[in-house]
Amino acid sequence: MGMALYIIIPIVIIAAIIGVFVFKRHKATAISMETMNENMEFLPVEGGNISIPIERITALSIVNENSLVEIKDKSVVARITQTIPAVADKAAKTVTNQALKNADIYRVIIPNGETLVKSKDMAGAARGFFRGAKGVKGQANLVKVDPSKITKASTVANIGANVMNVGSLVVGQYYMSEINAKLETMNKNISKIGDFQDREFKSRIMALVGLVGEVSQFSTEIIENDEVRTQKIASLENMKANATELLGQVNETMTGIVKSNPTPDYKTYQEKVDEFTTLVEYQNILIAMLEKISELTYLLGKGSRSVDMCYTLYNKYWELSVQARDVLVAWHDKQVSALKIDLEKKRKTKSGFDGVISYIPSLLDESWKYKGLKHGMADKIASQAQTKPQARIEQKAVYDEDVQIVIKDGKYFYQFNELSGG
Repeated sequence: MGMALYIIIPIVIIAAIIGVFVFKRHKATAISMETMNENMEFLPVEGGNISIPIERITALSIVNENSLVEIKDKSVVARITQTIPAVADKAAKTVTNQALKNADIYRVIIPNGETLVKSKDMAGAARGFFRGAKGVKGQANLVKVDPSKITKASTVANIGANVMNVGSLVVGQYYMSEINAKLETMNKNISKIGDFQDREFKSRIMALVGLVGEVSQFSTEIIENDEVRTQKIASLENMKANATELLGQVNETMTGIVKSNPTPDYKTYQEKVDEFTTLVEYQNILIAMLEKISELTYLLGKGSRSVDMCYTLYNKYWELSVQARDVLVAWHDKQVSALKIDLEKKRKTKSGFDGVISYIPSLLDESWKYKGLKHGMADKIASQAQTKPQARIEQKAVYDEDVQIVIKDGKYFYQFNELSGG
């Protein structure tokens, strides 16, 4: 009996400790959930077909203000307020409270459609849930509706599809605006480049930038109308073909110059450095152009095409461009060594007749041994002697994330994930 007590008592003590730990943990979780529910509203839409959290947050919840981008497009704001009417009330409240110096901030989270659980009851549908006083009350089937077939009369009836479409509008507007801004900068850079072979090549690139820029001009018509989106995606495929053709010409021209000038004299080397300056700039522009075309193809596909599929050609031609640049780097290394060029001091050792007549004076003054490089040449060589044309961008599946909209001071902001955008 005594031996049994020695075994039973420790077991009882351990069980009591575990019981206290589990109770405290459960209580802490319950308090945490209660606190969360006080600050978060779950908006039931269309009889509980989909759940959209609207959370009251503090300014401290926004780690980086730079991750907020104001949604200024009136048509997108209108779609948000029409589809999720509760956010309009929250926006009005933030203005009122700001006047009282007690500003509230709200975060609206539009769930990514891909995260919804597939329905076992209905093919092609997903599961949503709606809440009651005591938590989740029931579930409903969500069916994705073709946005191009939504009419004003059926807008309310197809609210679940509209919510998903609002998410696409917000994401599309942000990223397409980013693309458009970069294309404008690209166009300015092309204008600064001198003639290369003939003006026709330069004009083809400028025309391509203009065409891509036209597609990047965000409009709700493009995003919401499947027929228009399909047309734009088809035109982007044609532009992609043109971009790869032009980039292929640039890469072939670069390797061709290297092969035909294995050991140039200094004068010829200077001429080729100037020629390569233009080629490298065109290469960078065309790679960036191909990237933007690939990104637009993904955005207009609204996630129906995978990121890998949309960027297949971009990745292939990026690798080909790296190979062309590797050839150029090796050629520069060889010429800098053979021509005794000092890039750091921007000079070269005199050779030939100049070297002979400078030999005796150089015994008294070493500077006679060297000749300064043409202005800007050292920088051009250093720039061209990079092993990569342009760092390959991180390809982002932005439609795989929930869309977060922050309501602050009566304005709407898209909060993008800093690891995947911006």
